[in-house]
Amino acid sequence: MKRFYCIFPDLYNYNLTKDVGMIPYILSINGYKSVIATYDNDNYIYMDSQLESENLSLDIITNTQDESRDVEKYITDHKEDIDILQLYHLKYDKLLGYISTYKKNNPKGRIYLKLDANNEIIDFLVKRSGILPSIRRWIVKQLFKKIDVISIETKRNYKVLLESNLIDEDKLVYLPNGIISNNTPLDHKDKVILYVGNIEIKNKSIDMLLEALRSVKLHGWKLVLVGKVMDDITEYMDTYFNESPQMKNNIILNGYITDKEELSRIYANSSIYVCSSKRESFGISTLEAAYHGNYLISTNVGGSPDIIEQTSYGIITEHEPDSISQTIQYTIDNWDNIKKDPYTIQERVLCEYSWQHLCEKLEKYF
Repeated sequence: MKRFYCIFPDLYNYNLTKDVGMIPYILSINGYKSVIATYDNDNYIYMDSQLESENLSLDIITNTQDESRDVEKYITDHKEDIDILQLYHLKYDKLLGYISTYKKNNPKGRIYLKLDANNEIIDFLVKRSGILPSIRRWIVKQLFKKIDVISIETKRNYKVLLESNLIDEDKLVYLPNGIISNNTPLDHKDKVILYVGNIEIKNKSIDMLLEALRSVKLHGWKLVLVGKVMDDITEYMDTYFNESPQMKNNIILNGYITDKEELSRIYANSSIYVCSSKRESFGISTLEAAYHGNYLISTNVGGSPDIIEQTSYGIITEHEPDSISQTIQYTIDNWDNIKKDPYTIQERVLCEYSWQHLCEKLEKYF
């Protein structure tokens, strides 16, 4: 039985139903012994309710407030247990230490790096000109030579990396994030436009979405926002509802939902999903919305173009209020002609994005 260790010091419970938890979980079902190693940051209730497997466990890394030292010590202490070491993100200041520590103790072991990078991170690495960017690319290229498998989440960034010659083609994998099927019925769709995620200005541009909605004639449609309201938008929202009190009847704030079955029902009862983000590495909630048969209205971020291409059910809009407003208006005005059978959309999603399929693809590199 191969032993797969995912090192993710900043793990929180909600990460467990995303790639950080799902890849080790599916591999454990497929015959691997999987371990997720993290600091003790949270109450990891999803380990029992969502990821129950006798071959999957969670291990706590001792925290001395020095992540590099803590992770390197953990790798050294478990040097004989790790056949495949999974790391996340292009951490220039940490990766070389982790890789060197592992290879020194286990030269035949495999290293898998999941970049989990948005367009800006990839473009910063590949497309900037000058002496410093050139030096950075040289360092990264040497780093990538020491890694056995490197995956990226979107077709756009896979192509950019492939053309950069920073990574050998035989070790670069296009591996989007995935979905696990459930039995939530999709027969009842309400006049609901849904968003799931942090309700914030910084990355998600929910202020832009709300501004766009001011000029939309909703005709009975409502916007449902599911997620934690972040500090950077609270003052804006107070002002927004004071200036447009009629919008209180059109916008529903549901808060953060931990119950995955309840969240699935909300996805299933919605008809349209909107993503107004400035940046996404992939956008798992967008994929979850598509799986539940929602029409996607999204800015050109993360996996949205790939998901819409796969489902033929959605549209990319510009990252500005007028474009989002016009797209929403056109969609709800023409809904009877746009809407499709949600089960057909769900099947299209599963064909490309089931975690089982994706992990089988990944296993070929191990």
